Amino acid sequence: MKLLLDTTAVSDIMHRRLRALDRLRERKPREVVLSAPVLAEIRFGLERLAPGSRRRVLLEAELDALHGIVGWADWDEASARRFGALKATLQASGTPVDDMDLVIASIAMTLDATVATSNARHFDRIDGLSVETWD
Repeated sequence: MKLLLDTTAVSDIMHRRLRALDRLRERKPREVVLSAPVLAEIRFGLERLAPGSRRRVLLEAELDALHGIVGWADWDEASARRFGALKATLQASGTPVDDMDLVIASIAMTLDATVATSNARHFDRIDGLSVETWD
């Protein structure tokens, strides 16, 4: 089964946190997927750091290394349709979830993938979503 990294998991990998690195090593690179919304959130964080700063350069190198070895998933039409259904269901039940987390979840569900996260509470309200907690 594929593993879709969420923003917290990617951040933990970029910061070389041992638990995340160990969990990542348990998988073959072709089983691990990075997605467009996660990259967008990570880039936002990097852009807030001073250009050329040692920290930014090191974190960008870690991101580039990860991006170079894992798979890629865009937010496609099937994921967009699933997003709409998920958002409507969650809103009707009074348990909304942040849109970016719903986009990540919709991509994972479309790929039949598990979401890897160190903050599962973002995803716990989404029925049918497989979540692997990396804390």
